[in-house]
Amino acid sequence: MDVNKLRMRRATAIAIAIGVLALMATGALDRWLLGVFMSAGLALGWLNARLTWMSIVRITDAETPSKQKLALSSASRLLILTALSIVIAYFTRPYGVGIFFGLAVFQLILILHTVVPEVKGLRQQS
Repeated sequence: MDVNKLRMRRATAIAIAIGVLALMATGALDRWLLGVFMSAGLALGWLNARLTWMSIVRITDAETPSKQKLALSSASRLLILTALSIVIAYFTRPYGVGIFFGLAVFQLILILHTVVPEVKGLRQQS
């Protein structure tokens, strides 16, 4: 199995667990919508990571890989994601801000899942 697929699966499982915990915690505080938007942010973060991976694979597998195509793809995806998040947060105030928490938490999960194994590998080499 590809290491990146395994990391993405683990990150997905952790994000789902955190989403469930967020729903449980916000439900106990009678703030269900906050938990729903936090979970939606986790889902958007997952979607962004998935689309990023597919874009990278498609561009690097092309006959002539282009940094401009990669930059344009990333910029357009992030612009759409940011605009969608802002619109959702604005029209569903005050709980819609949870979407940003979900996005941030997913990015932390993904970064830690990528960086920690690499740091361990570097320590073993030295």
